[in-house]
Amino acid sequence: MKKLYLIISIVIIAFSCNKTSKTTENAEDSNNYIQWSNGNELHDEMIYSGINHFLNVEREKAYVFFEKAIKIDSTSFAAHAMLSSLSLPNSEKQELHFHLAKKYSVNKNENSKRFVSLLELKSEKGKRGIWGFDKEKNEIWEKMYELEPKGKFIQFYRASTNPDLNERIKNLEELKEAWGEPNNAPVINFLGYLYYRNGDKQRSEESFKRYMELYTDGYNSLDSMAEFFMFEENYDEAEKYYEMVLNIFPYSNSAKSSLNELKKNK
Repeated sequence: MKKLYLIISIVIIAFSCNKTSKTTENAEDSNNYIQWSNGNELHDEMIYSGINHFLNVEREKAYVFFEKAIKIDSTSFAAHAMLSSLSLPNSEKQELHFHLAKKYSVNKNENSKRFVSLLELKSEKGKRGIWGFDKEKNEIWEKMYELEPKGKFIQFYRASTNPDLNERIKNLEELKEAWGEPNNAPVINFLGYLYYRNGDKQRSEESFKRYMELYTDGYNSLDSMAEFFMFEENYDEAEKYYEMVLNIFPYSNSAKSSLNELKKNK
């Protein structure tokens, strides 16, 4: 439980998605952060734990925390939005959570409504999600950023959804410096993939190694390192890291499927 409270504290400080610091803003300033919180301590713990796992691409764990949030408060629009994003394309659950996110965000602030509106942009395969590199989604995040540039969740997705690869890297590098360590661990992980895609394998590997050093409580840092070795066709090292992932979290679908594929091809 102490570990959970530590994670929550770090996430609340780092991502401050819905609360305005009285030391930096006066009472007359508008609050246009995504309204994640409902004031219920347990609900908010579930939400911020879910955000932490989501940003670190630990989707299985994130899903569980957002589900717990709506069990505490069935009107939690943000939890419904995240569950819609995490559900299978065209599934009943995806559509149910999308409908409820829209319903319960009606009286929320402008950025909360824009956040839910991201789910209206369905992919060709029927996927609703808050992320993606298409221009329309990035434009929504840009509008949210213009309205509330201090929102950390908004900052991250505004930067990471830019459709231009070089601009995406530039934006995330700026965010990496602005957030500082260890809060920038999810940014460093994301940059690792972008560097590889851009042909800079050395910086990619360095990023994943740094991510492992910064994010020691989760399993995705090991999964990212495994994927790097998969890209490099170093299958022995990839297998080693996937085994480490499953040793920490046996329910990682990506690690299980990748490891099974590796063992089949031996």
